[in-house]
Amino acid sequence: MKDPTCLFCAEKETISHLFFYCVVAQYLWKLLSKIFDVQLGNSLDSIGKFWLSNKRNGILNLFTLAGFWSLWKLRNDLCFQRNQWRCMAILLYKLVSLVQNWEILYSEEQRQV
Repeated sequence: MKDPTCLFCAEKETISHLFFYCVVAQYLWKLLSKIFDVQLGNSLDSIGKFWLSNKRNGILNLFTLAGFWSLWKLRNDLCFQRNQWRCMAILLYKLVSLVQNWEILYSEEQRQV
């Protein structure tokens, strides 16, 4: 049986824990909330509401999607590549790299909002 321990914090890992309740995820959402001056919250509903906002939150949405993907990719690096968790800087580097790569998918109008 697979070990159910979170690779970031040693709590029991679930999807909700990984993306919202783990101290690493909580730090990420608090940081993005502060940067964008919004309350992202701790659920898919609280973050997803910005995705349905008629493109008013294009850049925020880009960062939240990159946040989810970065958490998932880093978790899998720890699991399958046997990398060790070191610091938030690694997660934030992954997030910024994704945003830079995905930015071209957004129109000039979406980037200005």
